[in-house]
Amino acid sequence: MLAEQTAEIERIIIPHSAYELENALHLDELPRVRYTWVRIAAKQMGVGGDDSWGAPVHEEYCIPADQPMTLQIIVEPLQ
Repeated sequence: MLAEQTAEIERIIIPHSAYELENALHLDELPRVRYTWVRIAAKQMGVGGDDSWGAPVHEEYCIPADQPMTLQIIVEPLQ
């Protein structure tokens, strides 16, 4: 697979789905790898607060919701 990147993007490539990861408490509880999961996002807002228990995200890590955002992806199979 060939992917053309024309702008900065957030991406992750992992061998397990989010569901599988959330439901396994230990590595041996993950199923045999059958797929490669690719997630692509224009931007991703992380915790960015002082803790992960309810502190607000710092302003510099917020994604403005009042501004339009576009993402164009072209994926082609390798020849």
